[in-house]
Parts: sequence; C-alpha cells; structure tokens
Amino acid sequence: PDLLAKVFKIDVRGDIDTIHPTNFCHSCWNAVQRKFSSSPCEEYFPRNGTMEWHPHSPSCDVCGTSFRGVKRKKQALYPQMSKKLRIPAGRATKIRRVRNTKRVNNKALMKKIANCNKIHLSTKILALDYPVDFVKSISCQVCEHILADPVETTCRHLFCRVCILKCLKVMGSYCPACRYPCFPTDLVSPVKSFLSILNSLAVRCPVKGCHEEVLLGKYCHHLSIHKEVEDKEGYVYVNKGGRPRQHLLSLTRRAQKHRLRELKLQVKAFAEKEEGGDVKSVCLTLFLLALRARNEHRQADELEAMMQGKGTGLHPAVCLAIRVNTFLSCSQYHKMY
Repeated sequence: PDLLAKVFKIDVRGDIDTIHPTNFCHSCWNAVQRKFSSSPCEEYFPRNGTMEWHPHSPSCDVCGTSFRGVKRKKQALYPQMSKKLRIPAGRATKIRRVRNTKRVNNKALMKKIANCNKIHLSTKILALDYPVDFVKSISCQVCEHILADPVETTCRHLFCRVCILKCLKVMGSYCPACRYPCFPTDLVSPVKSFLSILNSLAVRCPVKGCHEEVLLGKYCHHLSIHKEVEDKEGYVYVNKGGRPRQHLLSLTRRAQKHRLRELKLQVKAFAEKEEGGDVKSVCLTLFLLALRARNEHRQADELEAMMQGKGTGLHPAVCLAIRVNTFLSCSQYHKMY
C-alpha cells in the first residue's frame, strides 16, 4: 500500500465512498458481475445507447446517485398541450409522505413479525463508536439488531436466520430488502472473513451492574457465567430473622427426617428406577463418594470394605496388625478379608 501511494499517489488502504459504493442493489450487482465476466463489454454496456438505471433498493449508492444530474431535465411536451403540467406543491408533498409512510409501515410490520427484542442484541451496546455504514453492514435488515446466526441471500443481503425465516413464512418468498425472489433453501452462511470481523466486535454487557467489554463471539459464555451466579444466589438460604437455623446433626431424628424429606423422596425414586429399590446401597454409595471427594480415603476404605462384607467386626488395630505380619498391601488385604 505504501509503495502504491508513493508511485501512483493512490491510497488503497481504505475505500472512498465516491469511488467504491458501500451498497448495491441486485440490478447494479448483476451489471457489474456481467461487466467483469468473459463476455464482451459492449454486450451489456453498448457504446451507442445509454444505460438506464432503475432503483430497486433505497440504500443502493449506484443507481440512487445515477439519475441526479447537474443539468435540469426537460419535460417532454405533449402535442395537444401548450402549457407544462404542474403538480401542486401540497399534492407532491402528500405523495412523498404516502410513500415514506408505506416504507415505515413495512419496516414496522417486519419488526413486529420478527419480534426478537429479547433474544437479539441492539447496536446500542457496541463498545466503540463505529461508522454508520459499518453498523448498517453488521446489522439485520429486518430487526436492525446485531446479526445473530447470520445468513446471506442470493441478492447478497444479510439477515438473522430467525428473522428472515419468519418474514419468508409470513410475507412471501422474496427478499425483505429488495423484493428479489428468495427461498429458505437459498440462504447460505456468509464468508469466514465477515464472520471473524463480526465475532471480534466489542460489546458492553447489558446486565445490571456489569459494564464489562467482551467480544461478541464470547458474549454467550460471559452471559452463561451471569446465569450460573444467579442460580447459585437463588439457592442460598436467606435468614429472615428469628431463631438462627441449626445444623443438621444437632437436630432430633424427627427434625432431620422433616428437613431431608425431599432428598429422601428423590433418592427413593432414583433407587426404584435404577437400582431395583435398593435405597441403602444408593445412600452408602453417595456417602462413599462424599468421603472420597473430601480426601477421607481411610474412612472410605473402611466403608467400602463394610459394604463388600470384608473386614467387618475387626478392630482397626487388629486389621493393621494382620497387614504388618502378612506384608499385605491395602488392596491385597481388602481382597482377602
């Protein structure tokens, strides 16, 4: 880029809006594709004739600017009429308002169909102040949120997958942006370079009290951490005054039964479903796993031996004496006794 800038005095590091349009309608895109194909140029751009552009999309920078000339166009006079037809200023404004109202109503209808305010992210949470054209390129043309699971149509417009599928189902098989024929089978994923740019966007976390800046690609993981914290906080016991809650072991047997009633029912249901109704073995296994988790391996070994019917009735000192005299390891001892 620096060499080109020195030699040819052209900066190629960024697009210039007057030379490189940011938006194309399908008609203009087709014409450009044909121009650079193997076919001769005169076939699509005749030298003698004038190319006439018709706007298909209000956001197209090519055909939108094509009929804004410097000179004023003369209105063709009909032979029967000697005077020029004049449209009253009020009527022209009224026609323009009707068209604008139709366009606004159409957009509002599409947003109502998509109904994705709770699942898609607004462009307002972008951490940096990006240019308007860039924000438009990374936002869905139906809901105007940041693209979520983006898909591309044959006419090169980008939408959220959920939004475009809803619009195609309700409004018909055409692109909501340019009304070019479009079907669900035509939708494809955008190029990887665009997806990497989209995932590297910095957004601010909208959760109350957390204004951390995260990448869009890691936003779901960040949100899941918030949900885990909320779930944990939901299960923490809140003492609302009165007598403090006593520990389980300090309660009477009846109080213990009452507090552990729900757990007992769950264990019983699991035992009936998986272990043929053997509640005792399920409880002992749970206790064994709890001991192992707290590195209480000696007690866990004794419990396991008791469960398997080995070494029961012997004092720990006697067991140790047997192991010392017979030179057995812990596992060998448990196998024999």
